Order: sequence, then structure tokens, then C-alpha cells
Amino acid sequence: MNEVERLDAVLASGIDDETRNGIWASVQAILQRGPKEGMKTGETVLALGYVQSGKTTSITALAAAAADDGYQVIVALLGSTNLLLDQNSERLEASLGITTRSDYVWISETNPSSETAGKKLRKFVDMGRVCLVPVLKHAGRIRAVAKQLEKIPDDVRVLIIDDEADQASLNTSKAAESSTYAAIRELRKSVPSHLYVQYTATPYAPLLLDAADILSPQHVEFLAPGLGYTGGKQFFIDNADRVVRNVPLLDEQASKTPPLQLQKSLYQALSAFLAGSALLLLHDAASPPISMLVHSTARNDVQARYEFLIRRQLEQWRKSIAADDISSVPDVILEERKRLVVSGAADIDDYTFLHKLKFVLSQSMTWLVNSAADVNKVDWHVSPIHILVGGNKLDRGFTVEGLTVTYMNRPASPQVDTLEQRARAFGYRGDLLPYCQFFASKKTVRSLTEVVHTEEDLRARLRDHVESGGSVHTWAREIGLLLPDGMKPTRASVVSALSVMGLGWHQMRTPSRLAGDTTHNYELLADIGLTDAPRVPQGRLAFRTLYVDSLSSIRSLLDGWARPTYSPGWLHEEFTDAVVRGFEHHKKATVMLMEDGGSPRTRKWSGELGFVNLFQGRDLKPQPNGDFYPGDRLVENLENEPNQILIQVHRTNVRQHEDAGEVLALAIYLGSGLVVRKESNV
Repeated sequence: MNEVERLDAVLASGIDDETRNGIWASVQAILQRGPKEGMKTGETVLALGYVQSGKTTSITALAAAAADDGYQVIVALLGSTNLLLDQNSERLEASLGITTRSDYVWISETNPSSETAGKKLRKFVDMGRVCLVPVLKHAGRIRAVAKQLEKIPDDVRVLIIDDEADQASLNTSKAAESSTYAAIRELRKSVPSHLYVQYTATPYAPLLLDAADILSPQHVEFLAPGLGYTGGKQFFIDNADRVVRNVPLLDEQASKTPPLQLQKSLYQALSAFLAGSALLLLHDAASPPISMLVHSTARNDVQARYEFLIRRQLEQWRKSIAADDISSVPDVILEERKRLVVSGAADIDDYTFLHKLKFVLSQSMTWLVNSAADVNKVDWHVSPIHILVGGNKLDRGFTVEGLTVTYMNRPASPQVDTLEQRARAFGYRGDLLPYCQFFASKKTVRSLTEVVHTEEDLRARLRDHVESGGSVHTWAREIGLLLPDGMKPTRASVVSALSVMGLGWHQMRTPSRLAGDTTHNYELLADIGLTDAPRVPQGRLAFRTLYVDSLSSIRSLLDGWARPTYSPGWLHEEFTDAVVRGFEHHKKATVMLMEDGGSPRTRKWSGELGFVNLFQGRDLKPQPNGDFYPGDRLVENLENEPNQILIQVHRTNVRQHEDAGEVLALAIYLGSGLVVRKESNV
């Protein structure tokens, strides 16, 4: 039995056939990018998964398949903290059976930095073993490992796996190479025949690197999540009404001020966790561990205060809730119980609930997980109920077992990758979803909701671009990322030379003034039905309006529009592309015919600039009867619902040239976000 067959048998106990087949297909596609025997270094491959979607399983499968393919050394950069390194290496070793098998195929040597460890590693290579080398993502550790690996024969093929590759690996220095990045360069140089595979769910930084960067990927392999995966779409779109809970602005954690008492929203979140745990334990005795995550700040002292307040509250409830009196249970816990039951959790009688709630309280353990705490790892086996309090140590790569309630009152990060990685609630929680609650501010929830579109747009557009013959680098220059308004893809120190196109409103200032083009464009409007569409009120004015759910109708209108080759600020192909991207998310667009009581509006034309302003402004004050026009830029309630696609066709006459005939000009609203691309000359 080879390594793939052995691991597949292990995975079959918990993963369906279709998902396993997908895992092995992606692994084989990655290995095809590696060096063949006698060849030099293979490509840099980016394996793109989803947050908490099982990347470690893919890493394990890649290691097993690589062993069968003749790779003898597998270097795994498994975390920038010892907590992550230990968690990931233990899971990898257990799945591969390294510590339990006696067939002498594998050995594991963590951080082999000394000469003695290097000799031991080289001895096992000579003996034909497959050597797993888990390494802390730290410059000193990586350099020390590189020094030992450079002494193995050049023809030994090496697989380098970089988990969370967008975090500590990349160059963060403008003047020189940052230490970890330089160490990775040394590591790659030390093993001439290697394949470098980057794993991440937030690929924004690697995809926007300069093409000459040693960590810029040449290929992207898309990892599909398995059945039952619940990610951003399931949390913030499909089930938002029952899962998402608001943290008021006043409950957000100020950076330096520890709270004096539990915020009301945290009190609710803790109550929801206890009630949900009691219900879950009764209906699924095999469900433990069950956990809650409190992410408030990066400051260790403030985190410690939260842990103390939670521990104190738990102790108060242990004392005040009587074993035989349901009325002693705080109303907030009973209210959260009812809420969970409405959301789909199975209910029980009051006496049984009370009994199990007392058990949950007695078993609840709090863990302060930060660099100042004594905790080096969370021992999930000591209790069925866990409450984790922390910050940066818990927001990337760390798996929170059985997570049902997340409380995130840390202000939203403007960086997409950082914010997305804080969503530890994602994972294979389909059966736990009725018990899940996600507490966060409206801004955080709005950002996470919009990032769902960023994620899906990236995957769809990048895959289409590459399958059409493009590359990762041409995608970065020509297509780029679609981001929520006010957000940026990653740290400015990592990527540079980016161009940003704001979405919002764009107007065609110099439309065609040829009578034949106007006639042609009217025919396009008639074809989609706009010329006969009903007039929809927008305050005191009304305009012919179509709500279009067919992308082909929108494409035929925009692609066929007769226009001059140049109009100041009008990038027709880019705007059409942005409309298509937005339509794929919103599934609809609004098309309006802007006129003045059935007649063209008159607008000033200024030389090469064209129309000075197509838009009619808002009324300065309501009419005597109360009617009010919000202005062309705020029709369709854009002020309160900015994420939509709107195309306006403006019927105009050029002032002082009214006899020359009517002109049709486009104005397009593309949503509230940004398109970020790599500068074309980089």
C-alpha cells in the first residue's frame, strides 16, 4: 500500500468520496508543476483555499503524494508561533501515521538547526526515508535549516510547503529584504531541486507581487471545500438573520482602556454560548469540545481583563443558579435559549435544560491565549466546554475546535486579508449552524459580507483568465481585485505600484453627436424595452425604468453602444467589465431613461471636455406639497443602498446647438467599491 492509498483510507472515515477525489486531483495538479528527476527547481504554486476549509488536509495529502512521487525531504513552514507550529505538525504527523507506524517510511525532525540534527537528517535521507521537517516561520530557524539542507545531494527532490504564505513570508522592507523573506530565499537556494507551494485563503498579497519576486506564484491551484463547509456566504448572506448579532458601537473595544464590566453584548454572547452548549450536549453527546472565541484587541493587558471578567461572571452564575429552580436562571440565558430554538436548535424541558446548564457552567474553562500568557497550547481534552480570549494569536491559521459563538468587538480592519483571517467561525459547521452566533459591529459585518463578493469574484475571474491563456501576472495587471469601499487588499509594506479605480458614478462627457449613432442607440434601447418601460417615481420626478435580470441584455446594450473612440474619463471596456462583475454578485441592474417631462434636457458643452455635467442635482427644498427630488446621483435610494448597478441614458440637447438634434449619453453607477490592479509597467 503506497502513501496515497494509506492516507485515503484514513480520510475515508470522515470525508466523502467526491471531496477526497477533489483533494487528490488538486494535489496531483500541484506536483505536476514540480521538478522532474535530474531537473532544477520547479514553479512556485499558490494553493488557494477558503478560511478554515481544510487546508491542512490538503497539505497532508500533498506530503503523501510527494512521498510516492520520490520527494525525500518535505520542509513545512507551519506557523509563525509555536502554538501554530505544534498544532499543525501534530495533525500532520498523526494523519501520516509517523509516530505510530513501524514500517520505517517516515521520520519527523522539527527545526533541525544543529549540526547533530543535520547529520541525523542526512543519514535518514541516505537510508531512503521520507523526512518531514516542520519549521517555525522565523528567520533564524529557517536559516539554520537551510544551512543543514544545503549539505544533502543536489539531486534529492525537496517539497517546501509554506502555510499561511501571505503572512510572515513576504518581503516587508522597501530598502532591503526583511529577515524572514531573506531566510526563505536562502532556504530555496540551499535545495536546487525543489517545488515551493504556498497555502492560504487570503491570497491578495502574493497575487499582487512583482513578477520578479521569488514568492510571486506562477500557478494557482483552486482548492474546493468539502460538503458541509460553512463560510462567509453561509454566515453573512444565507443565514445572517439567525446567525449575525450586532455589537453596538459603544461596545467596541477602545484600544487602551480595559472594560470595567462585561459589555451588554458580551453578556448576551456568553449567555448564548452557555444555552447553546447545554442544548447541544443533550442532543449530541459526541459533539464536544464546544467553544467560544472572544476577540477584542491586540493588547495583552486588555485581553487579560476580558478573561477575568468572563471567569468572574461564570463563577457568579455557578453560585446563583439553583439546581432545582428554573426561575434562578437569568432571563438573558432563557431568552438566548428561545432564540436558538427558533433558529433550529432542538429544545428540551426546563428541568433537563437546567441540569445540563449547571453541568456546562461547572465544566467551562477559560483560556487566555496571547504572548504574555503561560498557555502554550489549548488542551481540548481536559473539558468539553472552552472559552478562548485572545487576539492576533487566534486570528490566523489557528483552529478553534467546536466553535459556536464568536464575539468580535475589535474595530474592523481596513485590510481584507487581516479581517477575513479573523473569521475563525468558518469551517465544517453545517450541523452546528443552529447553535452558531457571530457577534460583531455593523461595520465589521458589512465588510465581511462584501468580502464574500471579493472572494468569489477573485476566484471566478482569475480562473477564467488563466484558462483563457492568461497568467497570474496578467490577471493582476488587467483584471485585479474588486474590493469594498474604504478597504485595501493587504499591508502597504508588502505590495506596491497599485492602481485604484473607484467605482461609483461615471459619465460619458463626449457621446456621439452623429444623428445615425443616436438612431442606432435608440434601437438598442427599444430592443431591451426601455423606450416603452413604465415610469417609476423618484420623489417628485418619474423616469422610464427597467429592472433587468438578464446579463445578456445589459451586455448587448453596452457592447453595441455607438460612441466616439475617446471621451474624457470614460473607459468603456473597463466600465462594462465592472458592470459584469457587479451583476454576477447582485444578479440584477437598473436601467433608466433620464429626461425632462418626456423631452431632452439641455446641457452645456465645453470644447473637448464635452458635457460639463449631465446630472441634475437634488432639490434644495421640498415642493409645497412635500415632494422632493434627491438628484440623479441618488435615485433608487442609492444613499442607503449603495451596492447596486445602475445605468442611466441621458436624453440631451447641446445648449445653443439645439437644432443639431438629440444626443444620448450614458452614465453608469458601478457600486461603492474599488478595483485594485498592479501597475502595467511593473
